Amino acid sequence: MAALPIRIKQNVRDHFTSADTPLNAATTKLEGVLGYPIFLDPEWAMLWKTLQEFFPDNSTFVPGIVSIVITWCEAFNSWLEDDKNQEQVDELLESMKSRARLEIVLEISEKSNRPTTAWRVDKAVFVIALPKTQLQRAHYILAGFAEDLLSLFTDPDNEPPKTATARINREVPEEIGDWATLDSPAIAPLRVVGLAKVEEYDSLPHISTLQRPEELTQKPPYWLVVRQEGRGRVVVEASHSPSLSCLEEYLRRWCRGNVNQVSRPPVVEIRVLESSFGLGLMNDTLTMEATRGREVNAMLVLVFVENVLGYSQVNTSVSGGAVWQFKRTRGFK
Repeated sequence: MAALPIRIKQNVRDHFTSADTPLNAATTKLEGVLGYPIFLDPEWAMLWKTLQEFFPDNSTFVPGIVSIVITWCEAFNSWLEDDKNQEQVDELLESMKSRARLEIVLEISEKSNRPTTAWRVDKAVFVIALPKTQLQRAHYILAGFAEDLLSLFTDPDNEPPKTATARINREVPEEIGDWATLDSPAIAPLRVVGLAKVEEYDSLPHISTLQRPEELTQKPPYWLVVRQEGRGRVVVEASHSPSLSCLEEYLRRWCRGNVNQVSRPPVVEIRVLESSFGLGLMNDTLTMEATRGREVNAMLVLVFVENVLGYSQVNTSVSGGAVWQFKRTRGFK
């Protein structure tokens, strides 16, 4: 733990070792179904060293890993309680008698692009292999774990069960004359059964796994709104702070000075307002206000947003042509 950032150490304490956590609730529930205690002691330093490039905001690293383990507990709990898996469950419980506990090991997967799980018979431990990718949606991870658990104790070398067709073929006589003594099996008429439509749902993510606002808004799509407020004020609101900064620099560079004053101050006052959310510096609003006796309109801003920043307008004029909304789906470097 010595090589870990302080933020990660705090998250290990708050999201993993603390007794009052969603992870502890998930493992406690699983222990009640399984009948054995659960042991998990991740190598946080190794995991962080390998996966840190996929977690630019290190405050989401530990909560992200913990959410994967919680999802695994949900999938494993469903597998245990399914009566169809009774034989496989009995086999698992039999192999756990020597250790009297369920141990979970977190490793890095070199091949898979999703979290996977497997049972290592030689060590009697469950392995959760983490991919070298960004955190994926919970429902996708849950479906993957469910698929892995269904084939947990399946022997690929076993022959498939004999079908009715195979039994009939073995009863066919070799001599032509014996055909008369063979009773034809009754063939049931084919009945077409409609497939039930299965609805898919997305799961809401754990709030602790989400990036901070200043990191979350760096990903497309980017949104930008331009609003004309009278003849002397223009307001620009943007989800992408660098886009707003680029616009600000351009406007300041080309804003005219007031020739009636010796200091030649700008005829339009440009201000950038800091966002009310996040921890780092993030601006989300730019205002343009004309000085007394002057006017300012949004025309230059609209041209800059479309021709320079590459945003596309997503709506027609609203409120008498005073509001314009833009969207950009391609990210900036």
